[in-house]
Amino acid sequence: MSRRGAWTVFIFDEVVTYVILAAGSVSAEVVYLANKGDVAMTWSEACGSYGGFCKKATVSIGITFSVVGFYVILSHISSYILFSKYDAPSISFTAASSYPRNKQDQEMAAAFPA
Repeated sequence: MSRRGAWTVFIFDEVVTYVILAAGSVSAEVVYLANKGDVAMTWSEACGSYGGFCKKATVSIGITFSVVGFYVILSHISSYILFSKYDAPSISFTAASSYPRNKQDQEMAAAFPA
């Protein structure tokens, strides 16, 4: 897979993960309102009348958050594939030999020897 393809897969994984997470959060709020109601808005609880709906919706929310967990794992895998295509940054010899440059850097180097 090319770098461009790896970036595409990585971005789509991230977008889908966040969309599913947002959908699960909204669903959880709806089921919470169905279970508890909202006194300030004069909404009564609906699960007393529609118990079957609330049970199915609760199971659906559990499945949604399980899917979010799987998509997080997929995002980690695609980010590993993407960033393994790049080399680690290298430190040039001149930059490394000039360290430590000032007194604060010298004190830090003395406190934490390599």
